[in-house]
Amino acid sequence: MGIKDTFRKIFPGKEQKEVKEAETKIEAQKQEAKAAKYAEQTCALCGQPGCDKKWAGQYWHKKCLRNMRKTARGMI
Repeated sequence: MGIKDTFRKIFPGKEQKEVKEAETKIEAQKQEAKAAKYAEQTCALCGQPGCDKKWAGQYWHKKCLRNMRKTARGMI
């Protein structure tokens, strides 16, 4: 154990804060997934659970669907 490890124990830094923030984000995503219309389905674009719309035979989040439609218009 070096001096850096000692100071990390005394003065918790960004690492522990980042872990807590990541945990809260994950919990928020789980709650949103439970409230979604298609909670058991994963998004075709991002792969996260809790989709709201069905378009082109696939399940999408509202945000992902908007992005994909804009991209599809540009291809035509």
